[in-house]
Amino acid sequence: MKLKIYIYLTFHLLFLCSNKVSSQTPIVKGSVSYVVDTLSLTSNNAQIEKLKYKNELLRYENYKKGYLPSISFALSPIGFNRSLRLMQDPTTGSYTYVKDYSNSSSVGLTIHQKVPFTGGQLQIGSSLSYLNEFSYHRKSYNTSPYYISYSQNLWGGRKRYLLEKKIEESKNVIAINKFCSNIAQIQQNVLSQYMDVLAAKMRLNLSKQTVLNNDTLLDIARIKLDNGRITEYDYKQIELQSLRSKLDSEDAIQNYQQLYHRLLTSIGTTQEIAIVSPEFDLPFSIDSVAIWYYVRKNNSFYQQQELEKLEAEQNLFLVKLENRFNASISLGYGTNQYAEHLVEAYHHPNTRQSIQVGIQIPIFQWGINKNKVKMAENIFQSNLLERETRLRNFENQIAEKINAYQSSIKQWMTAKRTYELSQEQYKLALKKFSLGRISDYELYAAQNNQFTSLSQYASAIRQAYTNYYIIRGMTLYDFKKERDLIESLVK
Repeated sequence: MKLKIYIYLTFHLLFLCSNKVSSQTPIVKGSVSYVVDTLSLTSNNAQIEKLKYKNELLRYENYKKGYLPSISFALSPIGFNRSLRLMQDPTTGSYTYVKDYSNSSSVGLTIHQKVPFTGGQLQIGSSLSYLNEFSYHRKSYNTSPYYISYSQNLWGGRKRYLLEKKIEESKNVIAINKFCSNIAQIQQNVLSQYMDVLAAKMRLNLSKQTVLNNDTLLDIARIKLDNGRITEYDYKQIELQSLRSKLDSEDAIQNYQQLYHRLLTSIGTTQEIAIVSPEFDLPFSIDSVAIWYYVRKNNSFYQQQELEKLEAEQNLFLVKLENRFNASISLGYGTNQYAEHLVEAYHHPNTRQSIQVGIQIPIFQWGINKNKVKMAENIFQSNLLERETRLRNFENQIAEKINAYQSSIKQWMTAKRTYELSQEQYKLALKKFSLGRISDYELYAAQNNQFTSLSQYASAIRQAYTNYYIIRGMTLYDFKKERDLIESLVK
């Protein structure tokens, strides 16, 4: 009777000490949200995505600035030549070699302006040319104080501009949303590594506690063996289990350290962070209407489908434009003058005018142009059908993720309770074994059940967070903090 009381008090004291140690655990800074939402943004992968995003912004900025006036300056200071040239006499038609010993220079300033509403090009400029003929000791200047030119296609210019504008604006929106989606994917990868470390640490903690329990069991078994309560076989069986638990504990330590350092490397930090089992902090349920709203608003997949539709429409329009009647017009007006002195070259300039009209009329090509247009129409219709199929598949994926998230929350609650019960059952099994009411086989069955429940609990936590961050990545909306991720990430 005294032996049973001693064993019971020993186990009771052991669990009190373990609870006291756990209550003195320091405040954890490496929470899921801190590591995934904050530290992941400083990783190399996140920085690479930021640089790609900046390039996309610069590309769109260049497109917009392409419709602003641009000024170009051209200078050719030296054009020296000393050689014999074959020239033809315009009167007699005979050829003779003429010695060319000269230097020419030129300078010009031009303003370019795209005209968006017509798709035309407007140029305004001024130029000066200088020729020094060394053989004849003669200098001359050719000036064009100003000239204006404008050119465009008579049909299709405005629609081409509008389509191009829509496409570029759509690309810019996609670039923003895709950047946020890529960051969200990086965060999901970090989350996966974090959950690996979390599961390893939970198993490590349980393994350490099991080693302590088995050491105590071994001491009690020694007392029972000396008192003839158990056989030597039973004692060695307990000793064998104690040794196995120590080996498992060493494996758990090594596995945890490997996964932990991989996580630090992935997020690009040397800061030591503590990993603990998170308390339930996810939304118990997410309104599916809100999910669909933010998916259609923020997900780059929808914008990509719209972009592909615009590009297919643009391709069809260009094919039709190239294979039908069209015309181009070019207008020019300005002044120019020639003189042997620079000042005189700007006196009384002559007016120069030019008009050029080009007409393209496909007359007969054995139906080739008609077939090209039909091919473009077929491609356009095919793209629309493929777009519709992709949208349906994507919407099915979203519906599956919504159901998976709701299910994973329930599994978390169930797995947590299961793990708590397995711990309580193991404690009771320890007490019963110490009092001789159950065998060591029943005790180790309770111990194995505790590890199985722990794995299920860690898996349930992982699934819940994974499904939540997948939905968050699809919607680019944080349902916990109720804020748009695009605004926070772009800032």
